[in-house]
Amino acid sequence: MAERNDILLTLIGCGQTAWEADDRVHGATDLPLSSTGRASISAIASAIKPKSLGAIYHSSDESSTDTAHIIADASGSKTKLIEELCEPDLGLIDGLTEKDFADRFPRRHKQWLEDPLSLSPPEGEPLVDARARIFEACSKILKRSKSDHPVIVLRPLALGFMRCWLCDRSVTSLWDIVKARPQIERYALNSEIVSWLEEAATTVQKVSS
Repeated sequence: MAERNDILLTLIGCGQTAWEADDRVHGATDLPLSSTGRASISAIASAIKPKSLGAIYHSSDESSTDTAHIIADASGSKTKLIEELCEPDLGLIDGLTEKDFADRFPRRHKQWLEDPLSLSPPEGEPLVDARARIFEACSKILKRSKSDHPVIVLRPLALGFMRCWLCDRSVTSLWDIVKARPQIERYALNSEIVSWLEEAATTVQKVSS
């Protein structure tokens, strides 16, 4: 059970879109939830008790927004848009199937699978910079949240970055940790852990600048 001064953070993975269902790489491109994605979020929402969650934070893309609103309707919570929570801009690889990605950009595909933070997508956002942005946004949410139970909705890459950090796993485990863990998870965080997250964001920014 969380201690009195703990923040009980809930992370919710955004519902699936058609690109993920088709095994396509999906970054910042704005797509709606697929029927499967909407059903999975509705199932999570049906198990949530009213008034059990704090504010629900999400980025502006349609799938994240709809995920947050479905959860909010079930819990009676407010939603808050934080643009900095958005997925990385994957540039020319966004929308490619895994096979096309591997065929067209073999070196970058190897980075994507084995060491995502080393990847700078052509005409996109370096993933190390994206992680710094996401960490900074999450640390601000946790520090400023008036609720002791904030909820953050994240797309797969952003979710993986946060889960790796919270579980003290290398980002080389990103894809395993995204696929192996449930769509909704809760973490009890004290003020020291929140400060570490803020420090991690600053450190990553310095390294990548």
